[in-house]
Amino acid sequence: MRSLQEILDELDQIAPLKTAEDWDNVGLLLGDPNDSVSNVMTCLTVTDCVLAEAIEAGVDLLITHHPIPFKPLKRITSDTTTGRLLLTAARNRIAIYSPHTAWDNADEGINQQLASTLSLTRVQPLVRNASSDKAEGCGRMGQFESPTTIASIRQTLLAGVPNMQWRSTHQEELPIRTLGIICGSGGSFVAAAQKAGCEALLTGEATYHQCLEGESLGVALLLMGHFASEAFAMKKLAAMIAASFPDLSVRASEMERSEF
Repeated sequence: MRSLQEILDELDQIAPLKTAEDWDNVGLLLGDPNDSVSNVMTCLTVTDCVLAEAIEAGVDLLITHHPIPFKPLKRITSDTTTGRLLLTAARNRIAIYSPHTAWDNADEGINQQLASTLSLTRVQPLVRNASSDKAEGCGRMGQFESPTTIASIRQTLLAGVPNMQWRSTHQEELPIRTLGIICGSGGSFVAAAQKAGCEALLTGEATYHQCLEGESLGVALLLMGHFASEAFAMKKLAAMIAASFPDLSVRASEMERSEF
């Protein structure tokens, strides 16, 4: 058994909250840092299904990628989905923590894991943080040793990332040398990808108009599905926490699914 604060400190080492986007809502969102924790679970999103799983397993700390709450709340009641989920978690003494964009862009975070899966070289942030002297920033970009095709990228990802719902705005024979990566909803970064010299941008989802923008800028959008682009990395996060705290029970959600 550990104090919640001990685990929070370790999480901040893995994915420093100072690197999260300004608009994000990260960190401990529900709970008391002085409470004791013996059972931890990771998930992509807190849903009724995930919360029921956590309650049945006796989880003390639920680490969710997507924050709940995300936007400021005026009240917490059972009249809203967010309020009901938070009330249920609180009644069952389940603390909630979200690293969100800090985990997206961490040294071993989601975007870096995707870059490693594709064996990219010369990997660096897609958009650098101008306020930092370190190689910090949003997303990743890198190069293939030799130009590859969209079809080859898809096949490599299929072998390492489950539940993909693949779509592409361009023909699969298109050669790609430099690839940008933004997990989740990354369509708004298509102009940044073009500016960085990327022929394609790998992300979870993009809007119709973002796809049209990519076509106009000459940047192929490779869409994995939002869930697929991030959920796999919550298993990695669970493994990292378990390695740091072998005395705790740590798991990734087994019930979480997405068909969209």
